[in-house]
Amino acid sequence: LRYSLVLSTLIAEARTRDNVVVFIPRGVAQQAALEASVRDAVNALGDDVIRVRYTLGQDWSGEHAIFFRILLSDRASKRGQLLHVTRRVTNQIVQRLEPVEQWGLVPYFDFRSQSEQAALKEEAWA
Repeated sequence: LRYSLVLSTLIAEARTRDNVVVFIPRGVAQQAALEASVRDAVNALGDDVIRVRYTLGQDWSGEHAIFFRILLSDRASKRGQLLHVTRRVTNQIVQRLEPVEQWGLVPYFDFRSQSEQAALKEEAWA
């Protein structure tokens, strides 16, 4: 009787344990390597891009993500240039970095002009 009680307790515990496999994206686990890859991608963007900052986190659905904050020159932010420049910058970063394929991170992009940042003075964009 004692053996069956112990066995039934172990089975009950085994059923209630949460043995979930935890997935840690390469971009989270190897942040120094990610930083170097981002730096390489940013260096190829040209004069339209003043600065790129990013943070790692989770998006609205809980997926691991990389959130880029891209500061553009005022010239690149003009109405006639903005769509072309933001598409080019986004495409170049995705092609060079391969955030989903190589790093396990969904990319998100926010853009701001120099003059907008000068007015807002947000630390995260500095």
